[in-house]
Amino acid sequence: MLADTDLATLVVLLSALMHASWNAVIKAGSDRLSSMALVDGVAFCFSVALLPLVSPPPLVVWGLIGLSVVVNTLYRLLLIRAYHYGDFGQVYPVVRGLPPLLVALCVGLLFGEHLSGAMLLGIVLISVGILSLLSTRLESSSLKALGCAALAGAGVALYTLIDAQGVRRADNVLQFVVYLTLMQSMTIPLLAWMRRGPLVLRFARDNWRIGLFGGFNYCVAYGLVLFAMTLDNVAKVAALRESSVIIAAIIASLVFKEPFGIRRILAACVVTAGILLIKMVD
Repeated sequence: MLADTDLATLVVLLSALMHASWNAVIKAGSDRLSSMALVDGVAFCFSVALLPLVSPPPLVVWGLIGLSVVVNTLYRLLLIRAYHYGDFGQVYPVVRGLPPLLVALCVGLLFGEHLSGAMLLGIVLISVGILSLLSTRLESSSLKALGCAALAGAGVALYTLIDAQGVRRADNVLQFVVYLTLMQSMTIPLLAWMRRGPLVLRFARDNWRIGLFGGFNYCVAYGLVLFAMTLDNVAKVAALRESSVIIAAIIASLVFKEPFGIRRILAACVVTAGILLIKMVD
């Protein structure tokens, strides 16, 4: 029988694969705002379907859900702004590379979790591996892009900490996942409707299959992360989750024929070393 820490690791790595998969759906879409709205719309439908299986969360959990939705919405707006100023290579590594470090700095205060030197080194290796993918091209808008990306990364760390508190205070994991997804998946579809109007419905009609795939993966992926946070160290889970960046690079190479390149190979090796080091000190 698997120990809780081993189960948490397997669950998070599966979540990372699913996270990379639904992000690939967004990347493949001709209209990324509409693609995100479609994924969120499907996630909303899944959460509504699951409502009869769970009771409403306690009042304190409602507060954490509301706070998480606000932070997550700000994160998405900052991410959109960052991509306005810079390209994927400048923005995404910062957004996904900073959160493990920021979460590791906060877990002692918020959760009373002690991180050994070896585990901290593993987390640093994962973050460094991801940040090594950062594009070195400097343009006039690079500082603005990096500033927005850093704020977006801080947003990821903040909602991760909020959600870790929420799932531990909820009656059960499913209750928190269902109500968080229900509330969180409303904002982007509303924004897309305001900007695209009826074109969003036409996009959904033409792309419902990829929306179903993306929405399912979106719901389950984050639900698995939250489940893992009830089994193991929050900082460890947050760091392992970001291995999705390397998985996304592999998907981009296999599906979108993007070159993997020496930098991505080295980054994958560093991230893998970080994961192995974290597991060795469990």
